[in-house]
Amino acid sequence: MVKGRDKMWDLREAARILGAEVLRPRPPFKASGASCDSRLVRPGDLFVALVGKRHDGHDFVEEAFSKGAVGALVARDPGAGHNLIVVEDVERALWELAKWRRGQLAIPTVGVAGSFGKTTTKELLAAALRTRFRVYRTPWNYNTEIGVPIAMLSVPDETEVAIFELGMNKRGDIRALCELVDPWAGIITGIGEEHLETVGTLADVVEAEWELAQCLPEEGILALAWDYHELRRVELCQALCLRFGTSPEADFFPAQIVAHDPQGVRFTLHSPAGSYKVRLKLLGEHVAVLACGALALAWAMGVPLEAAVPALAEVEPLPHRLHLIPTWFGWILDDCYNASPPTVKAALEVLMSLALPARRRAFLFGDMLELGPEEDRYHREVVEYAARVGVDTLFAVGPRASRAFSHWNGEGDAAEDLGRLLPRIREALRGSPTLLLIKGSRGMALERAVEALRK
Repeated sequence: MVKGRDKMWDLREAARILGAEVLRPRPPFKASGASCDSRLVRPGDLFVALVGKRHDGHDFVEEAFSKGAVGALVARDPGAGHNLIVVEDVERALWELAKWRRGQLAIPTVGVAGSFGKTTTKELLAAALRTRFRVYRTPWNYNTEIGVPIAMLSVPDETEVAIFELGMNKRGDIRALCELVDPWAGIITGIGEEHLETVGTLADVVEAEWELAQCLPEEGILALAWDYHELRRVELCQALCLRFGTSPEADFFPAQIVAHDPQGVRFTLHSPAGSYKVRLKLLGEHVAVLACGALALAWAMGVPLEAAVPALAEVEPLPHRLHLIPTWFGWILDDCYNASPPTVKAALEVLMSLALPARRRAFLFGDMLELGPEEDRYHREVVEYAARVGVDTLFAVGPRASRAFSHWNGEGDAAEDLGRLLPRIREALRGSPTLLLIKGSRGMALERAVEALRK
């Protein structure tokens, strides 16, 4: 990310764009970013007081100013703060401000879409592009109709390339985000069962993610995951298409993958520009493919592979994404950020392949959410897959995973509530050195298990 917190845009001009006035004006008027979470506010931010199902941002305006906010976007006067921009609809105003800010930025942007691996790919791509450009990338997983405009308002003036992660819950979401981001280049990481409850079928997921390709200009570039036959529709994309995947059919593909080393994956990259030895600090064969996608796009954007490849070796593991943590009983393989059937199976492969002196390989399996009417089948298939690859002990938490546990014939336990299951897990982990994979959907908040069991 571009370093520094230079003041970038004027709150008074922002108010004018919105047809609003600045309440209790007080210098400084220049903002350097935005935040809708008072806990994450940094000096120079505009605090965006959104009203959600559980919290009202107006209740946290005072806290935001105590942390250095220079103004706030609000729907009413909370009785605290200064430089308040009062509007009827905060969310709509946030979007309008972000579009205004995008118009100020005469730079190429990159969209990262796909059913999985978006954040990892974003970080790998940013590292590669940073060897030539001043790069901004969306923080954390800011990939929604709220997160993307917040990120847009935080792009520094000196940025030369900005990377935006684009998430979706339904068809049309990515197209809408592209209207804001106006991507010149993009990457689709892959397709899998996600958000089926709101999207519909896997075919609908394909159409939803493909919206990124449809939004790219003719002179743009698309890096496309070639392992997914549903995505092999390059004739429908006017941008230049570079293919990446496991097969030599792709333009960029890995060979001689070494994935058992707990220090990270190694492989040989094959590309139109030659072959290169790649080393990552990240785990899993699948990250080798994601790295190929990041390198393909960086190369197409003018970064020599001689510079891009070593840059990827510096990318650190992301929290809750196949992060290996030493513990009192052995190791936790923390992959609890989110879960879908393909990502759970990929994590299980990592669990079983890592070269660690663990006498037992265990799996804490949390519910996979938003899978629609076939959710029980998907959970059962994961349990069956865990048995097939040789998992020794299975712990299941949540109503869906607990129902699937009935198809498990080995050692383990299940409960709908994590609080009830944790003491049983802790007791079961005593004795043999164990490598424990923890994975479930975001809504399961399994980071609680990580924190409880690592102590």
